[in-house]
Amino acid sequence: MSKPVPHRPVRRLAALLTVAVSLAALGAGATAPAATLPTTIGPGKFHDCFWSIGAINGGAMNIAYPDAGANYWAAGYAVPAGATLELTGTFPHARFASVQAYDPLSAPVDALVDAQLNPDRGSVNPFRPGASRTAAKRAFTIRLAEDALGAPPEPDQRAGAPSRNVLHTIPASPSSTTRVLLWRVYVPDRGRDLRGGVALPQPRLTLADGTVLKGQAACTALTPPGGGLTSIDPSALLIPKDQYDALRYPAGVPAYFPAQPKPVWRVQYNRAYLLALYTPGVIPAGVTKTGQSGFFPNLFNQYARAAVNRKLGKVVAFRGTMATTPSTSRGEKTFKASQLRYQSFCMNESVLTTRVMDCAYDEQVPLNKRRRYVVVTSRSGDRPRNATTRCGVAWVRWSSTGDGGDDHDFGWMQVRNMVPAASFHHAVQDTRTPGDEQAVMGAYLPTGTYYQDTKAFEKLGCPVR
Repeated sequence: MSKPVPHRPVRRLAALLTVAVSLAALGAGATAPAATLPTTIGPGKFHDCFWSIGAINGGAMNIAYPDAGANYWAAGYAVPAGATLELTGTFPHARFASVQAYDPLSAPVDALVDAQLNPDRGSVNPFRPGASRTAAKRAFTIRLAEDALGAPPEPDQRAGAPSRNVLHTIPASPSSTTRVLLWRVYVPDRGRDLRGGVALPQPRLTLADGTVLKGQAACTALTPPGGGLTSIDPSALLIPKDQYDALRYPAGVPAYFPAQPKPVWRVQYNRAYLLALYTPGVIPAGVTKTGQSGFFPNLFNQYARAAVNRKLGKVVAFRGTMATTPSTSRGEKTFKASQLRYQSFCMNESVLTTRVMDCAYDEQVPLNKRRRYVVVTSRSGDRPRNATTRCGVAWVRWSSTGDGGDDHDFGWMQVRNMVPAASFHHAVQDTRTPGDEQAVMGAYLPTGTYYQDTKAFEKLGCPVR
């Protein structure tokens, strides 16, 4: 782990971040309901003076439904008057990387995905189809523009976006001089560290008089008024337990509520629609993906979730067709074009905690010749003997923590789709109206089936169909 880098205490930015998430949550100012939740999101593995928060992932600072295959770092900075800021970096050995700009209220401002970046002269962008993924020279430079994108960023980002190396960092109505960036890396190649085996992008600050600052000197000059970004208070993202219990345990609902005997998928539009899981049949007004609320949302992902409950069966199997995705984890030599950049299946707790339990991503899911899959979730003690790769099954652990509150039988299966190809029209990104999931995604939307117990699933034999 990197040695801690001293920072001045964060005041204004932390307060703004807390207010932002409070406004997005039910019940502003809520506190974390469980001692195992992180009380702060702060420095972690490979942090440095610029990327002062992270690495954040499913194992460290587990909150806001992180993907088990993802790692990310956050930076907060302010550019001195007349100065220009660039990030110089090396493309990671990984499935995906992106840099995204947010305002101090955690709303997305602009985003760049790896494949958009033109490499430095003499270097290769390994994320472009057909490019060498093992190229030694893989440098890039990003200019952080102190202006606005001009319109809200597209929430359904697709592959093939125009190449550019400029990231816009100011929202249309700026309320602060502080800028917030997140750098994400998904599925580092085997044997590579969380960063994908390369250093995190580093700041290069050119002052108004032409002086160029790097390293700690650049970090010092970029420190926002009131102090650098040393931690984020995540507690206001969560719902107080009394309010959650009022949603979870209304009068007259079955014990397995809000799950249903046949799992129902709901695309994530905004927080109001997310919470409408607890008011079946009621769709909030103004449901849209544009300007998504959330905790620093990743514009290159879209999600569908289905609530499940062990009171309906101790084993749940999800069957569907997998879109094509690149194979990268074993250090493949070239990057192949595909229908999706990445897909994963994650079991989560509820809106009470927003923790992830366990995930399986595309390369971990066995497929038959028609790219059909079976993903099974159960507690470890209920895992069927045929819920194995040999039998054609990916298994995802269903934690005994359940919803993170009093219902230890609850689970939330989440399907994540990343950067669909322009020619692929069955991704979560193609949904437009609540309830159109099946019509749009077809066979690419899983169907869920409950099995009473382990033996009931084991009767399917091996291979499982």
